[in-house]
Amino acid sequence: MHSMTRALRAFAWTAAFAAASAAATTEHAHHSSPYAHGQSAEVASLSEAEVRALRNGEGMGLARAAELNHFPGPKHLLELASSLGLDDAQVVRIEEIHAKMKSRAVAKGEEIIDAERHLALLFASGHASVEAVTRASVYLGELRGALQAIHLVAHIEAARELSAEQVAHYDHLRGYRH
Repeated sequence: MHSMTRALRAFAWTAAFAAASAAATTEHAHHSSPYAHGQSAEVASLSEAEVRALRNGEGMGLARAAELNHFPGPKHLLELASSLGLDDAQVVRIEEIHAKMKSRAVAKGEEIIDAERHLALLFASGHASVEAVTRASVYLGELRGALQAIHLVAHIEAARELSAEQVAHYDHLRGYRH
């Protein structure tokens, strides 16, 4: 009986410690900001993954409207070229579309990074004004819109290189239901 009492006390202490640790963890989670990680980032207003995606010309979901409406993206077309039965001429044209898109997207991505850096520095300097922040934000919106257009136009150009059957097969391979 004595060992059972000791075991129950040990269990009670363990349970109390676990509850206190969980409460402390929960309290910490509620007080720390999701932005805390960005304090050491290259650009405070962008995550490292966002900077990397912008520098690599990645789509970041910007062409979803095209992709989900029968306008395949050049990158995925090249990945699926053999499954889609693309001929050599189609592959060459889609490679050209992809290269042009990537080049333009990387350049626009660098402009966005610079504009985000400028916006963050406005606040870091302590001199953020309504006018300056509005101007910088509107400019950033224009840059982001231009980046989206780069990706969407590439989808339009790539779709022109395909037959209706290839587009339907692409949609099937990518798991789109239509």
